[in-house]
Amino acid sequence: MKVKMILPALIEAKSPLWRPIKYSLFPPLGLATLAAFLLPNDEITLVDEHVEKIKYDDKPDLVVIQVYITNAFRAYKIADFYRQKGCYVILGGLHVTALPEEAAPHADSIFLGPAEQSFPEFLSDFRNKKPKKRYISKERTIQGLLPIRRDLIKRHKYFVPNSLSVTRGCPHSCEFCYKDAFFKGGKSFYTLRVDEALAEIDRLPGKTSVFS
Repeated sequence: MKVKMILPALIEAKSPLWRPIKYSLFPPLGLATLAAFLLPNDEITLVDEHVEKIKYDDKPDLVVIQVYITNAFRAYKIADFYRQKGCYVILGGLHVTALPEEAAPHADSIFLGPAEQSFPEFLSDFRNKKPKKRYISKERTIQGLLPIRRDLIKRHKYFVPNSLSVTRGCPHSCEFCYKDAFFKGGKSFYTLRVDEALAEIDRLPGKTSVFS
């Protein structure tokens, strides 16, 4: 199966009023985490539009797009393009969870909340040709995950390729933040086990790591 995973560029990353360098600091670990659930013989391409251009001359079987509020319209445009080519497109992320009815017309399936547990469910359904229109996260844990597919990350394009994410969510609940919508129905802050974090560090090349 050919799979293309895309992080569309945020609006501010393309604006001359912002420093584009900020958006090439860290690789898209969220997509690389989900890629670990794919099979070894799947052909996977991971594209971060903040550091490279998207090539549209392909026709993958599955297109996975991560959506934030400031890249939503860009994400929808990309999704519509691939759907017109006959590709199966899924959308997930903060913005999709906050406004699922807006995102749904641009996707074959949408994901609400964290996808570490719902994405494997989708893959099973998809391979059996019975995918659902909507997948909702029910469990809140990042323990026992497969190693992140860092081999898909173009390390030379990032200032801090050895970044790690050892938490999900935030312990605070600011009224302007839609974090609570994303984690609705479960814990809104949880962490990786220390031994699993140490194992991830051991898999990293070099001597420098940055935690987030």
